[in-house]
Amino acid sequence: MASPEACRACGTPAEPDQEYCLRCGGRIAPGRRLSGFGHAWERRIGRYPGDWVFASLVLLLVAAGSATASIVAGRDTVTSGGARTIVATSPVVAAPPAPPAPTVSTTPPAAPRPSPRPVAKPKAKPGLAAWPAGNGYTVVIASIPARGTGLADATAKAKEALARGVAGAGVLDSSKFASLHPGYYVVYAGVYSSLDRAQNAARSVASKYPNAYARQVTR
Repeated sequence: MASPEACRACGTPAEPDQEYCLRCGGRIAPGRRLSGFGHAWERRIGRYPGDWVFASLVLLLVAAGSATASIVAGRDTVTSGGARTIVATSPVVAAPPAPPAPTVSTTPPAAPRPSPRPVAKPKAKPGLAAWPAGNGYTVVIASIPARGTGLADATAKAKEALARGVAGAGVLDSSKFASLHPGYYVVYAGVYSSLDRAQNAARSVASKYPNAYARQVTR
């Protein structure tokens, strides 16, 4: 190992307080040291950095002590005043108003008016039948003399037959038909094309008019 008075780069001996090597130009540590401490440093560790290292260490210790004292003071302050919690808050935004509730009508709906019932038309009473232009067969219900109230009586009888359900009731003036005795109003029921049909009709009318009978009517 090179002596403290030699160049650390090439080992060339150097004079005390020589700053640069005369051979390689390397820097040689200055000769100022703290008594024998510097010589012991170089023998043990190597090149002695200089006395400034102690001042730097003192300043570093002072700075570390100050930082430690600040931290302890801050902790004491927080402990005495209670724990401090930092909460990040966002701006409060008002919620939009709720839509109004739908209005429910409590009024019951009006009941529909009943439609008016159609007025039943009175059934027209069937009128008296009129004898056709030709000839035929019929059922004679009654023969009423033409004098006095004969026509009125014969008309009433024919209407009575209609009311009792005898179809085709009417009145004939016997003087207008060759096959009938003149001077009567004949109350008849129906016009048929044959005697047999007229007789069958007479039998059905007999329950209401027992004296009814079939008769041919010719002009």
